[in-house]
Amino acid sequence: MSILIKVLEVEASKGWGGQEKRTVRLATHMPQDKVKTYFAVNPDSQLFKKSDELGIECLGVKTRATYDLPAVLTIARYIKELGIDIVSTHSGRDAWLGGMAAKLAGVKCVRVRHLQTPFSSSFSYKYLNNEVTAISTGVREYIASRGVGKSKIRLIYTGVDTNHFQKSQSSIRDEFKISEDTFLIGVVAVLRGAKRHKDLIDAVAKLSSKYDVKLLIVGDGPQWKNLETKIQECGMQERVIMAGFRDDTVNVLSALDLFVLPSNMEALGTALLEAQSCGVPVIGSRVGGIPEALEENGSGLLFECENVEDLAAKIEKFITDKEFHAAASKRAREFVIEKFSVEKMVEDTLKQYEELLA
Repeated sequence: MSILIKVLEVEASKGWGGQEKRTVRLATHMPQDKVKTYFAVNPDSQLFKKSDELGIECLGVKTRATYDLPAVLTIARYIKELGIDIVSTHSGRDAWLGGMAAKLAGVKCVRVRHLQTPFSSSFSYKYLNNEVTAISTGVREYIASRGVGKSKIRLIYTGVDTNHFQKSQSSIRDEFKISEDTFLIGVVAVLRGAKRHKDLIDAVAKLSSKYDVKLLIVGDGPQWKNLETKIQECGMQERVIMAGFRDDTVNVLSALDLFVLPSNMEALGTALLEAQSCGVPVIGSRVGGIPEALEENGSGLLFECENVEDLAAKIEKFITDKEFHAAASKRAREFVIEKFSVEKMVEDTLKQYEELLA
């Protein structure tokens, strides 16, 4: 088998979140006769520990600081030894280390920007990369506003594995003793303040006197105790289920009537895409890349961020308008397949690599 392009993914993060999952998903779905991908990661990172399970080839690099000369030299040595064509970086520290190593080795470098959050310096975006990949238009516009030339920024949406994320038999309603007649709303997200779970709790509380509705919150994080207190203050203990972290996402999504992501900052909202891929209609806040991650009045609805009244009204639309709910459920998966499949992400990234090397 002839490998045409060799890519080195440099990742300083030690976690296993959306950024790391996207990078692995891209690498493992690339046509193996066209692209060979290696990962340069910390030896104590989740990527390194999970490498066999994930089916990726990891090289250990201790990245102690943003300006870590030994790490730069180690990455540059890997580039030379493996015949790497393109280095791909993802966050602040690895952008500097991978970018400098690519310069030193004389190969192309791509910076992928996964977040909507502001960054302090645009130097690495301007001078250490041949191109910057933005995962949404909102991210692309922000990068451009920091002085990075628009011609250098390429939009490549995060892709969802639609073969994995599809509706299946679910055990969730039996597990939590939820009737099939109950309208079940769900959110799968880390319990952080920016995700605005409390707004969703307030919105469901407004509807609970009129409708048989429950809210399933899946995830763990620093806001756990605050959300428990919020639920008690609203008298919603019988209506809101805190399910904690779970790794059976498809099982969870397949049980839902509606998925809501009320964040006040989101680069794209991959959770919305996964829900729609499972045929679940969605509601998202009108911030960041979320408006791109659903088809308004098609697969879902948008509401004004932190406006509980507006969110409650949008949820009520799905509860009361059965035809609208059914149409949105049908359109949800079609929308993701059209614009956000992993195959589309692979196709666009492969085109990027080929054009860079041309």
